[in-house]
Amino acid sequence: MEHGTTEAELLRAAVLAIRSALPSTWSLSLDQAPGAYVPDGLLTLGAPDGASVLVLLQCKAVPTPRNVETVARQVERYLDMTPHSDMAVGAMLVSRFVSPTTRAQLEKHGLGWFDTTGNMRLRLDRPAVFVDRAGADRSGFRDPEDRLLKSLRGPGAARIVLELCETSLPVGVRDLAARVGVSVSTSARVLGLLNREAVIERTDGAVTSVHKRALVERWTQDYTVMASNEVIATLDPRGLDHALKTLPSVDNRVVVTGSAATRAYLPEGMTPVSPLVSLSLYAEDPIGLMEQLGLRTVERGTNVFVLRAYDHVVHETSRSVADMKVAAPAQVVADLLTGPGRSSEEAEQLLSALAANDPDWQS
Repeated sequence: MEHGTTEAELLRAAVLAIRSALPSTWSLSLDQAPGAYVPDGLLTLGAPDGASVLVLLQCKAVPTPRNVETVARQVERYLDMTPHSDMAVGAMLVSRFVSPTTRAQLEKHGLGWFDTTGNMRLRLDRPAVFVDRAGADRSGFRDPEDRLLKSLRGPGAARIVLELCETSLPVGVRDLAARVGVSVSTSARVLGLLNREAVIERTDGAVTSVHKRALVERWTQDYTVMASNEVIATLDPRGLDHALKTLPSVDNRVVVTGSAATRAYLPEGMTPVSPLVSLSLYAEDPIGLMEQLGLRTVERGTNVFVLRAYDHVVHETSRSVADMKVAAPAQVVADLLTGPGRSSEEAEQLLSALAANDPDWQS
């Protein structure tokens, strides 16, 4: 096994990280008690005032969001069995790498985490401890024998993500592949990843439930609007009103995303969280669109972003709203979550609006 991946080394690294985060007046004592019904490590923290807390350390080589619930059940069983009834108890998952989606699931279960890239979260109530450190969002470890799909990068994965946010359920691997125009193997591998990440639920292989918000958030770990598409920063000297009024008459297939698209999906009467300061437009012919709108490329003062889409699915899944072609809601959310400025706030407002009509967007 590679250096730094054994259970003993992981526990040692976690203890050293916790030691570095606490004042020197705190004491730490680690006990390892291997066995099927005990945690991998029992870390006792002693505060200067004499109070102490027991932290259960559970090692897992490759944690995924899907198996966090299993870890939580193990911790609950350990807590029921622990003889330290007079001592406060916490718990932490220890691994080489804990992904953002796995961290989110751990937080829901009240569990902390540590990984060797520097990610660490430890929250204790008595004595009060709160440690939160950020490391990598991607693992640098690669097992040559592990051929499971790890990324949602690419048009095939994007097509499946967008379809799952709209399609009727249940849907199986082959049916989904046919609906979006990808190979059966691509469909199977992507659904396998999404199942491990706990953003979909499956029964007998078919998708029966989709956690749409979590699905899009997981996609944006591999998709970003400014890096996944060809982007041209431009200026309409006559302002955004001119560009918006001219769009319906241009001889070009254009799909609106970002802030302007958000307004198309918000309920009537709802005020956007931020003013419209720029347009983001997917165009099949970016240069032609620029000529028809009278846009010019700029390095500063951009008010129109012209994008050549990563895949034609952006145009295929668009819909007509008030004389404009608007990107699908999931695409708009992804573009806002990864966009500049206050777009993340706009994404939250749009997600709330979507969740009001569709409970699957709540999680």
